[in-house]
Amino acid sequence: MKKISATLAIGALLSLGACSEYDFDSKYEDPSKVNEVSIDRLMTGVFQKVKDYSCYEYNRYFGFDSQFVGKYAQTFGYVNSSSMYSPGYPPYIDSQWDNLYSALTQYRKMESLYNDEAAGVQAQNEAFMLAAKIHLYDFFAATVDIFGDMPFKEACMLPITNDVSGSYAHYDKAEDIYKTIMDELKEAALRLPEVSIPRNFNTQDFINNGDIDKWVRYANSLRLRLAVRVATQGALQEEGRAAIKEMLENPSQYPMVDEQANNVYIVNQKSGQLNFTAGSGLGDWVTNRQASGAIIDRMLSHGNYNMEGNDPLSGTYVKGEDDPRLLLLYNPVKIVNRNTQQTDEQRYLGTDLTVSDEVTEYYNSQAQDEFGNTGFSQITQNGFFWQNDKFDMLIMASPEVHFLKAEAYLMGYGVAADEARAKEEFLTAVSQSVNLYYYYDSVSTGENARQYEAPTADEVAAFAEARWNSPDYVDKHDAIITQKWLHEGILQSREAWSDIRRTGYPSGLNFPEVNGTIANVPNRWRYPTTEMNYNPYYKEVQDEDTYYTKLFWAR
Repeated sequence: MKKISATLAIGALLSLGACSEYDFDSKYEDPSKVNEVSIDRLMTGVFQKVKDYSCYEYNRYFGFDSQFVGKYAQTFGYVNSSSMYSPGYPPYIDSQWDNLYSALTQYRKMESLYNDEAAGVQAQNEAFMLAAKIHLYDFFAATVDIFGDMPFKEACMLPITNDVSGSYAHYDKAEDIYKTIMDELKEAALRLPEVSIPRNFNTQDFINNGDIDKWVRYANSLRLRLAVRVATQGALQEEGRAAIKEMLENPSQYPMVDEQANNVYIVNQKSGQLNFTAGSGLGDWVTNRQASGAIIDRMLSHGNYNMEGNDPLSGTYVKGEDDPRLLLLYNPVKIVNRNTQQTDEQRYLGTDLTVSDEVTEYYNSQAQDEFGNTGFSQITQNGFFWQNDKFDMLIMASPEVHFLKAEAYLMGYGVAADEARAKEEFLTAVSQSVNLYYYYDSVSTGENARQYEAPTADEVAAFAEARWNSPDYVDKHDAIITQKWLHEGILQSREAWSDIRRTGYPSGLNFPEVNGTIANVPNRWRYPTTEMNYNPYYKEVQDEDTYYTKLFWAR
């Protein structure tokens, strides 16, 4: 395995962030802290930079999702105000951009080393290259979905060329980046089963632990996600539909993440940088745990909003009618009108985005004893998600794949429109989502976990069937996207926002115009100030650098 001096290579690389905990650093050494650089270590360097936003890390979950895309997708609740469409802390958006290009710098160095190797050595290192590419491309596509056109083919060449004047990169069109990613994901998925597996691949790969089958499924599932995104409309509609047809009609050649056992994730750690503990954000930051009224409204299908009694299963939640995931996601609380101090105006925090006159009695022993549990509101504490060190950092989970298939079959994206197959995939997706949520509740270490019995297989199946047949939806496309949106919720707000921009569903979401700097939900986010100031090619995209320029795949 070819190695180079760190003084020659690392000085040119962007700084790599690493966890401060020994248990992680000792196993996955940060390339910026070691004396030698090699392809296997650089793959880990790519993973480390990407994980800050591919996982529920501090930057992504506490700054990016809950205070940015989660507001635009209405997967998090927020107060109706003139600044409600502004992120809580804009640098978290820019840091996704920075992390991406830091990861790309690692990958460029990998490419340079790999291209200089003899054929026999390349064969030993190909698995590292392909795994790094798949995860990097996942992150790159997600960042394109935020910004649109981005430097890509020419980006991050300085460590290779040492030419500062020639290191500034032109902007590639978003559709060209998407096409490259989809094409190369196909190549990677088909190539991976043929490559030799290095002895240390499983130790350096802290995502799939060296499981090549999972990497193949990850690549194919990511390609399906991107193909469905572009298949609706836009410049890559035909390419997207062709990819869908190829994969869905050849499932043995293009296996996907279709069962929980195939899920792609990073294992959570009780100690280390992947841990959620009290004081890390969710427990203390009100903006991170406000419930989405839009989600509550759709999970409580019976519409009984007059909460009575202390039992959350009596008068608040109707078993067999309401969404069983609600019990795990949100706490029962009471809403008190700030002006009148009346407690009989019980609404859900975030409902209709009009909560500026309300205050929540947060879930704790005092609130429980004095007020009782009389509603559902903020994201649950000490249970399903928060302080659950058994909750994996999900990157690609099987329910999403089945929702994508359901939409493709319903709409005839490259395959013959088939409502029966769409329904079958939808039922599988909803059932797997409910089961996945209750699985993480069952293994939770939180003190409020396992308060409710998991629904039986028959109950889950009946719930999924009822959602498909519900008269609430304008059409079945609405049913699919709404249930996908509910599944994504607080876990995949980026995907939820993209689905809204792409399809206009879930129907009935309210986005009122406000008298603020950002008057309504943006279609994209503006480029970081560093790009405006330092990249001379920013002029190529300057005219389109507005909050309301649509992505090429958006409706």
